[in-house]
Amino acid sequence: MKKEYRPIVNSDLIGDYITIELPGFSGAREKPEPCRVHYLTMGSGEPLLLVHSAAQSIYTWRELMPKLADSYCVIAIDLPGFGFSDRPLSLNYSIDSMADVLVLCLDALGVRKTHALGVTMGAVYTMFAAVKYPDRFMKVIALTPGGVTERMPKKIKRLERPLGAFYREMYSKKDFEQYMPLFYYDGTLCTDAVVEQYYKTCDDHASREAIMYAIRNFDEDYAFDVIQRANREFFILWGEEDKLSPIARLFEIRRQMPDSIYHSIRNTGHWMHEEKAAQIAEAADRYIRYRGEES
Repeated sequence: MKKEYRPIVNSDLIGDYITIELPGFSGAREKPEPCRVHYLTMGSGEPLLLVHSAAQSIYTWRELMPKLADSYCVIAIDLPGFGFSDRPLSLNYSIDSMADVLVLCLDALGVRKTHALGVTMGAVYTMFAAVKYPDRFMKVIALTPGGVTERMPKKIKRLERPLGAFYREMYSKKDFEQYMPLFYYDGTLCTDAVVEQYYKTCDDHASREAIMYAIRNFDEDYAFDVIQRANREFFILWGEEDKLSPIARLFEIRRQMPDSIYHSIRNTGHWMHEEKAAQIAEAADRYIRYRGEES
């Protein structure tokens, strides 16, 4: 019998908190800044860490997390700067820094080794962390790994530019209502309630600044160069109807990283974990179990 879990909403009361210490821009020479991180656990079994992207939170896992919790102890965190975690001043949101954050969170949670699943920018943070800290990660699943693409709205792309500090303040709920349907194949899934939940944790200066720095400091070429040279296996999934990061990108990554495993899912877009949660959960579980037995 499958367990019933309480629905996930975007609330600071749904999970618990840990505190990590961020080393800052200057490393050991600078006094560490404490950062409170909001997290939620669900299920039992081997640990499985979920890592969201910029402008997201634990809420993005509302469909997938309960399905994975049938087989794993699933741990979802609000990355620093997002959701109901702190907006630290000493975090530059680089891929290196975010990879370090993941391991600091594992340390604070007492998790020695974990499987992991990330989406878009979060997928790259996770892949990079698995390469940087290979003894801390077991199987890693990456959903549409990458950052801002040419097909994304101009306001999002502008955050990468020097004038991003100006554009960050222009985001409104109306912008979310306009842009969010693009992340789905079935735009009707992007209801007013979903938009409200996403906008809830982005409607302030500190949150918009975190989004801006996460996008501006996301060096995708550098990250994939490091990941590619590590020759580590990943399970990479892509939505065949992705409007923002076309599936041609999957074939490009496949040529660069032939040792990984690849799978595409029909009738789904950029946020496949929300549209096709059951299929993602089944594919992730099969990969973890099959490849675990094989290795």
